[in-house]
Amino acid sequence: MKLPEFSPEPVRHEDQPGYQKEIWQPSWKCFCCRDLGIVDPHLTRLVMPKYNSDRDRNPICQAPGCNQGANWLHLKGNIDMRLTAAICQELDRIERGHWRETTQQQFEKYKKQLDIATNDIAQSRNLAVSNRTSSDDREIQQRKAEIEAIVPEQWEAMNKEYLVGKKDE
Repeated sequence: MKLPEFSPEPVRHEDQPGYQKEIWQPSWKCFCCRDLGIVDPHLTRLVMPKYNSDRDRNPICQAPGCNQGANWLHLKGNIDMRLTAAICQELDRIERGHWRETTQQQFEKYKKQLDIATNDIAQSRNLAVSNRTSSDDREIQQRKAEIEAIVPEQWEAMNKEYLVGKKDE
């Protein structure tokens, strides 16, 4: 059998040409469990400092409006139901605050990078202008004066000649 040939599918889209970088935002509704039903381990440690996700029972999310914890209720011996709705709601609020801070930091970082790049471009342009000689400046001023001296009728004639084309062709 001859094997088919596939083109690769990149995982890292930022390596692709034309990629526009954007600040990633989570799509989940519950920040306590990230819509998985089990409270995220780093949040669990805020309530249980010695929590070990490899050893201890999984704390089930009971945040108001999050029903994902119900998917784990059949595992009676492996779940921890002690985190109340109020605790999960507070963990959700804390994690949303962390995401806001992270997003703001990323935005500021990208803004600084953009400002640096903009300044670099402006400096390179200024450097190009400052490298002009006095004869270069005279030539630029002369060409500018010649262009400004062209009357509208001449512009119309040039337009017909070069851009529109001759009618008899």
